[in-house]
Amino acid sequence: MTEMLLSCAVAIASAVATPQPRAEMLIRLTVDATPAPKPALRYLLLPELKEMTQGNPIPNYLKCILEQESTGTNEPLGRLALKQADRAARMDKPDWQILPKLKTDGIGLLLPDLQKMRQLAAELQSRFRDEVALRRFDDAVVTAKTMFALSRHMGEHPTLIGDLVAIAIATIAIGPFEDMIGQPGCPNFYWALTALPHPFITLDKGMEGERILADAVLRELDDTNPMTTAQLKKLIAYIDRLRAFESDRLRKKTGEWLAERAKDEKTLVAARARLVEHGLRADRLALFSPYQVLLLEAKLDYEIARDDDMKFVFLPTWEALPRLNNQRPKDPPLFDSFLSSLYRVRLAQGRLEQRLALLRHVEALRLHAADHGGKLPAKLSEVAVVLPVDPFTGKAFRYELIDGVAHLRGTPPAGQESVPVYNLHYEIMIRK
Repeated sequence: MTEMLLSCAVAIASAVATPQPRAEMLIRLTVDATPAPKPALRYLLLPELKEMTQGNPIPNYLKCILEQESTGTNEPLGRLALKQADRAARMDKPDWQILPKLKTDGIGLLLPDLQKMRQLAAELQSRFRDEVALRRFDDAVVTAKTMFALSRHMGEHPTLIGDLVAIAIATIAIGPFEDMIGQPGCPNFYWALTALPHPFITLDKGMEGERILADAVLRELDDTNPMTTAQLKKLIAYIDRLRAFESDRLRKKTGEWLAERAKDEKTLVAARARLVEHGLRADRLALFSPYQVLLLEAKLDYEIARDDDMKFVFLPTWEALPRLNNQRPKDPPLFDSFLSSLYRVRLAQGRLEQRLALLRHVEALRLHAADHGGKLPAKLSEVAVVLPVDPFTGKAFRYELIDGVAHLRGTPPAGQESVPVYNLHYEIMIRK
């Protein structure tokens, strides 16, 4: 069984300053030396096409929770409700059906369904653990497929919050999966893990949704016709309501920010010049009030800053994070609070990728031991199958063999050295 131990850093008083050890999340696994199944892809971790049916899984997932809520009890989901989740996970056309609301509500969009999906994932995790404890591996694989498919369907949500929930669901499936690997007689999942999509959760849909936000929030900001004083007042009040959610970063109300800049003719001339450079007609801008011009420039600044972050998300994790981890300016632009923390989302995505890559290493070690009389390799280079790199470094994972016990470690990203979940340490022993 998996044992999670948090090894905390202890300060050692001495005359010479010494670095503190990193806090680690230690995962101990005693495993069988197990060859790959035959056929090699007998066990997969996502539903195959032959298992799929036509339909939208999202309302079917939600139905599982809504039926329970209708009873007015907090009892765990029943067997039939979880079977409904299994069927939903094998439907082929996920559609969250919230695009119209996203376009109108923007960052004010309410997302109550996301918590229901997390609740469903927790119920499935409980079933997964029970199946593993009873060594019902075929049933456990069905549940693993359901949970990982649920996570992938969650990744189709057109928000970055949806992506974070997708990553969380995949992560909670990993705990019982590790428990299963540690059970006697468990099949080897090296090729099943290799067959998973990489990255497992993409951020494409979430970032596309982010690009809709400014259009939704500022849909009343006209870039073709002059706006009346009443229209501008209404828009400014709306912007203030949204910016109030970021009160710790809100230095001036929108009207104050605009009034201060509208007094400076050089600022207005520069703003008009920038807007012309980006495609607005000079003759139209000449008819706009200073506030309308400044708001249009602020929207342009937001779009530039947003894309300056987004362009790095597509890089490999070890290249993306250093470029995304930039400090915001002391005097942030007007719409700075509308920017999402892509660094934190990318960090969570990288953490999931690292965990899956480490599990693939564990299964590769079981393959090696099966071919070498139960002995683990002295070095990773002795392993015959292909091993993935650490997503946070782009290099091989750290590995050492001490007294017959393998120690496999991931490297934390910069700034996360003291956070246990970013300092994974797998301690692997072969069952005698």
